[in-house]
Amino acid sequence: MKFIFSAIFILISFIKLSAQDFVVKNNDEVIRGTIKGTDYYSVYISENDEKDVFLLAKDVKNFFWNGNSFLSKGFANGKNFEYRFVKVIEMGTVNLYAFGGGMLTPQVKQKKVRFSPSVGIGTGTGGFGGMGMGGGISIGGGRNSAPEPPAGASVVRYFIEKPGTGPLQEVPMKAITDEDKKAGVKAILIQKLGDKPALKATIESSTEFNSRDVINLVKAYNSN
Repeated sequence: MKFIFSAIFILISFIKLSAQDFVVKNNDEVIRGTIKGTDYYSVYISENDEKDVFLLAKDVKNFFWNGNSFLSKGFANGKNFEYRFVKVIEMGTVNLYAFGGGMLTPQVKQKKVRFSPSVGIGTGTGGFGGMGMGGGISIGGGRNSAPEPPAGASVVRYFIEKPGTGPLQEVPMKAITDEDKKAGVKAILIQKLGDKPALKATIESSTEFNSRDVINLVKAYNSN
């Protein structure tokens, strides 16, 4: 009986550990704990739920949060080159990533107290494509205050990558009703997926695209 309880305790501890958020730094050091938020330029984690650590995308390989994987990728920004986190949508011969969208800091219910400090990921003027998603940690206070999502967080941008066929490219889904943009999306998808005749025919005959269509096309490509 004592052995059974010990085995159960070890199993529960393993499950708890494996379910933790974690960040992998460039030196392969793994930081485990609870991730408190990201603005896609940095990630904020409570290491072992004891010490808060703030890391920039340029210093991180990837992190795992809420069942999703995020990678640090390099982007050209004018004459500068900077790193940002992208959420993994599909991985395989062709990779599909998302940048932005949803709440990037957890909603925390605050108790009604006279003074209640809150910690959240702040935003700045720097950003990608005018999204205005820069900045870092901000510490504020106020009654019933809660973290605010970074500016532009509701806008999701998709990027496709096929190693050996050029750099990461954006699939401009937000302007998909524009005929020129549709043609541009077709050209990108044919470049990445067009070596499979059935998929090429599907892309060429499609009259419209949305994010789900693109995700399913990439899934179909990687599964064959």
